[in-house]
Amino acid sequence: MKKTFALFLALVLTLSVCSFASAEEKPTLKVLGTYVAFDPNTDPTAVAIEERTGFHMEYYVLPSENAMENLLMQLSSGETYDILRISEDMYQKLQSMNALMPLNDLLDQYGENLKNLITPEAYSLTTTDGTIYGIPMMTEKANIDDTIILRKDIMDELGLTVPETREEFTAMLEKVHEAHPEMVAFCPKDISFVGTITSSFSFYFDWNDVEGKLENRVEMSAYKEYLAYMKELYQKGLIDPDTAINNSTTIAEKVASGNVFSWQSGWYDASTQVPALKENFPDVGLLYMDPLKDAEGNRGIKCAYALNNVTCIPASAPHAADAVKMMNAKLEKDTFTYVTLGTEGENFYVDDQGYHPIMPIFTELRGNAWWYLNSFDMTRYGDMWLARTRRNEALGEAFDALNANFEQMARYSPVALAPSQNAVNEYNSSLSTLVKDYALQVLVGVKNLDEYDSFVAEWKNNGGDAMSEAYNTWYASK
Repeated sequence: MKKTFALFLALVLTLSVCSFASAEEKPTLKVLGTYVAFDPNTDPTAVAIEERTGFHMEYYVLPSENAMENLLMQLSSGETYDILRISEDMYQKLQSMNALMPLNDLLDQYGENLKNLITPEAYSLTTTDGTIYGIPMMTEKANIDDTIILRKDIMDELGLTVPETREEFTAMLEKVHEAHPEMVAFCPKDISFVGTITSSFSFYFDWNDVEGKLENRVEMSAYKEYLAYMKELYQKGLIDPDTAINNSTTIAEKVASGNVFSWQSGWYDASTQVPALKENFPDVGLLYMDPLKDAEGNRGIKCAYALNNVTCIPASAPHAADAVKMMNAKLEKDTFTYVTLGTEGENFYVDDQGYHPIMPIFTELRGNAWWYLNSFDMTRYGDMWLARTRRNEALGEAFDALNANFEQMARYSPVALAPSQNAVNEYNSSLSTLVKDYALQVLVGVKNLDEYDSFVAEWKNNGGDAMSEAYNTWYASK
């Protein structure tokens, strides 16, 4: 009996030692991600992930400028990472260089949650010839994120109503300019494409379905008409004369000064713009424009829904299997909730309207949780994510206002979920810059719209035709 017990005790001790050893054998995983202004190694979310998964991570961050060049330099110099959390264009570049590890077998073995909680549609964006090279992170929840905000106090003063047509929009700006010549009537964020206004010209995207074929906006006569309209507003003194040099910071400063009547904004800008404005002008109210109607009374605006980031494993990763195990563990139901939102009743609560943060503890403990997500539970996170928009009164108000008529106004880009196209990866960035520069030159009179055909030819010859062929080949095969 004593011998049996001794053997049993020895077995228990052996198993305990083995279990301990197994736990100890989990390697430290090195993670490289896109730029953030905080230290991801000390954030409470990092602690939560280690607490729930048992994996210790070391986080490294790419610089805010020249991130792609820095990434390539690190990998070519032999620097090793287990996980890369990078932008779509970075992912496409590395995939084209055969620098990423195929994930199919690893997901089959260790990624049950990663396979079941992320849609095949999402995975199609990171799959080439049947091989998965990245874990997709989509837009958290399809939403409208572009509008024109109006000063309600000025509207009330002048007896104005929110415009619904381009003619009404022009008339409103003219009345404001006449009454308040010291104010900027309209401050655009990107003069080359103001979605609230392009709606009145019957196009909503860079690439539009025209009778079953994809055409870029620059190829459409409507875009030339749009530029002519914006130039007209500029010549009348209705558009900020500093438009060419504006950025998010300068626009926020101008709004806060009280010298802007209307401005192009996303709901995500409201957290900085609105509090600063109301601190200086407490009685200011705001109105959010719906997209303008076209000649037939139709309207709409692009909704945000696309591939935001990709998590991938470099071909040289020393701990690929453990990397997948960690990401899979993060998607366990309770773990995912804890990592993204915290503890119910302490950091957030749920009611009939959904998830809400408990402030300020939510921001203190989970304000940066978004950066740590390699992907998310697509069956749940769209609703959970709304807690993040509600952590700031101005942010929540703007989000709700822009999306109040989502079903009626939202339009999905026909290329939002297109798989990677080599031509697009090669030319899109430079051609986007070309279009923005041309729009500004037209606005200020450096370029003449009589030469629009020459601009279109330049766009086509510098990669536009190649992008069009690639997209349309894919579109025809759908």
